[in-house]
Amino acid sequence: MEPFYVFIILNDVWILFLCVAGLFWFGKEFLRSRQILRRAMFGLERERGTRLRNNSLAFIILFATIIGIVYYVDAQVRPTLPEALFKPPTPTPDIFATRLSSPTPLSTSDVLPPSPTAELVPTITLPSQPGQAPPAAATGEIESTAVPLTPPTPSGPTVTPFIGCNVDLNISEPRNGAAVSGSITFYGTADFDDFFSYELSTNGPQTNGEWASLLGRAIEQPVRDGLLGTVNLSQWTSGPYLIRLTAVNTTQSPIGQCVIQVTLSN
Repeated sequence: MEPFYVFIILNDVWILFLCVAGLFWFGKEFLRSRQILRRAMFGLERERGTRLRNNSLAFIILFATIIGIVYYVDAQVRPTLPEALFKPPTPTPDIFATRLSSPTPLSTSDVLPPSPTAELVPTITLPSQPGQAPPAAATGEIESTAVPLTPPTPSGPTVTPFIGCNVDLNISEPRNGAAVSGSITFYGTADFDDFFSYELSTNGPQTNGEWASLLGRAIEQPVRDGLLGTVNLSQWTSGPYLIRLTAVNTTQSPIGQCVIQVTLSN
């Protein structure tokens, strides 16, 4: 019934105007039918006056009932409805609305101009194999693939939509800018030729500006347009959160990151 109530509340002025105009018109018709019945001398005139009177009374009752319903909804129902129902939906960008580029390793220069004071987003720390130097020291790719972000504060992070998202690494649900609550299921894609694992993490009011893992571990199963993971955030602090999907290749080096922003409202 909520859509019906919202329609009446948003259009109550026009509904009342039309009902009052209808009452005025059919009130005149009712008075005219009474005059016809008083002057009627033949059965045909009396039948015509009776039909006009009955039709006028039916429409008068109908318009009066509609006015009563509108008054009841405005006075009794509207205070009980949440204000969010009366706000227009916020448009969200569609990652598939435009052609996406092929998956390539991310570069700091692709996102922001180089700056000596730029702060790098923390990345996954992977254990090194026996006899093998850590990937950062061996290849130096952590610095070249990390994406600089401004960590959010409880007052709200800077919107950074779809950094590095593409057809092989993306979060399709929830959409960027969406409002979520309670148990949240993430859908998307983390699948490419050199795939090893992916991890979901978040940054927002509950994490005090730090990136925290949502699933508690890295997932070593590739996903193509499917389920990435489900988390229950019903006890978390409401507010804007960045959601980051990080992919790691077979050399255990981060190969890309996809970041969206959602608003948690519990």
